[in-house]
Amino acid sequence: MRGKRFDCSAPFALTLAMLLCCGHWALLLAAALAAAFHEGGHLLAIALYGGRAERFVLGLGGLDIQYECPRADYRQEGRIALAGPGANLAACGLAALLARCASPGPWQEGLYLFCGCNALLALFNLVPALPLDGGVYLRCLLLRRAELWQAERISAWCSLAAGLTLLAAGLALFCKTGGNITLLACALAILGRQGRNFFTPGRKSLIV
Repeated sequence: MRGKRFDCSAPFALTLAMLLCCGHWALLLAAALAAAFHEGGHLLAIALYGGRAERFVLGLGGLDIQYECPRADYRQEGRIALAGPGANLAACGLAALLARCASPGPWQEGLYLFCGCNALLALFNLVPALPLDGGVYLRCLLLRRAELWQAERISAWCSLAAGLTLLAAGLALFCKTGGNITLLACALAILGRQGRNFFTPGRKSLIV
């Protein structure tokens, strides 16, 4: 594939800098491990269906994986999208089980923190909005039952509705906490990418 195989966007660099300035090293480590499990789920599913990851881009919402999977149909592509959140939920369950068996202390707290990061990452990515995994799965489901233009229109409206909902919730959170921009960043990431089409047969783009 031509061009760089790995890339990093400016929004991701800004978000990482903000997290590092906060000094929450335990949270940063737990979030990074949860992201690794998530992307590992996607990559494993891609490999199982005979695909190959071609390019990785670190963005505001996480890691975009652009991959080639010529033999995959929409059902399989939907499963690839769900593999990331599925890996997070599995890791969350395992971490919760280990935390219950562990003695009270830093290890138990770290396991619960890791469990929470996995749960939040899975739930966020299951939002039915492109380019999140839930939006990818919804589009694949629609393409199995409707015409392309219908699937595109429904996906776009669902993404817009989800983005506006997160925007309203983000504004409320920002006002209540006096500066928390987490949901606002997520909403802007969704709304800012609605004009782009990553989803053509044989080549997909998945966010974290």
